[in-house]
Amino acid sequence: MSHLSQLYCSLLKHYCETNKLNEVKKLHCFILKTLDYPETYLLNNLINAYGKLNSLGYARNTFDQIPSPNLFSWNSILSAYSKSGDVSRMRETFNFMPRKDRVSWNLIISGYASHGFCKEALKAYKLMIRDELICLNRITLSTMLILSYDKDWIHLARQIHGQIMKCGFMSCVFVGSSLLDMYAKSGLICDAKEVFHQLPEKNVVVYNTMIMGFLRCGLVDEAAHLFHLMAEKDSISWTSMITGLTQTGLEKDAIHFFREMIMEGLAADQFTFGSILTACGGLVALEEVHLLICTQSVNALGMQSQCLRGWQTKISSPGQQWLWGLAKMVSVRKLFIFTLRCREMGSNKIILHWEV
Repeated sequence: MSHLSQLYCSLLKHYCETNKLNEVKKLHCFILKTLDYPETYLLNNLINAYGKLNSLGYARNTFDQIPSPNLFSWNSILSAYSKSGDVSRMRETFNFMPRKDRVSWNLIISGYASHGFCKEALKAYKLMIRDELICLNRITLSTMLILSYDKDWIHLARQIHGQIMKCGFMSCVFVGSSLLDMYAKSGLICDAKEVFHQLPEKNVVVYNTMIMGFLRCGLVDEAAHLFHLMAEKDSISWTSMITGLTQTGLEKDAIHFFREMIMEGLAADQFTFGSILTACGGLVALEEVHLLICTQSVNALGMQSQCLRGWQTKISSPGQQWLWGLAKMVSVRKLFIFTLRCREMGSNKIILHWEV
């Protein structure tokens, strides 16, 4: 490939990443003016660029300009149709291909599955298995596992599990975590535990998936035990525990985990705050909620609105109406002036000062 073609490919990549369709079209015109016979590799990159920017007409026209399209050319136009949801042209292109590889099969399976043609995706998967020249890969298996969960096809999921074992993909964390996630989301926690223990390598994603599976089934103690066994925890690990505890009615424990998370120096994201605000709303912990809103880099207005809606449903008895008034006063006037002091000795306390 010439240096000029390499430069054009780099520009195409940049324009795709910045979503500049007009710049791709201008570059395409410039390529046709400066190169009498553009290389197939360059035209393939043009097809990919148009496909990613959902300009199927230009992608097809570019494909038709190639005198002898290679397999990459066919897969590029097939990918454009697959991602856009143009199922009829995707099917037509796939059937007309002189040769197919794993990429081709994965594209048509994912194209069917991601646009609601589940039976067609399953049929394509079965045809792929019958092709002795084509081997399954992790993308194929993960796509079919997602489809099995979405359609509640547990029998198919177990068959795919068998294929994973047969092909030796249990050692692949990507496939293993997908299988674990499918069983956990389906409520088959025993199968999920079996897969978890079979995985030779367990990273933080695998642990997080198993923890969320336990929490989804209400097994809080097992989730907490596994959480404490983790050598390294990320924000997803903490957020999963906080969310699970909140959903099972253990708001105080959720707040305790949140405090530990902050003490570990991890930043809370919007999902963490969504869960902890729900927990605080369940306890009507007004001062603590407002402190959390003010001390973290989140959308305070949106969070306060969410708090107020939750508290309004919680504070219903006449004896608690003063709390509702306080909540509105705190949210609207922003009268709290706060300090956060974490003491190493004794219990960690949040000390909140305010002026009225």
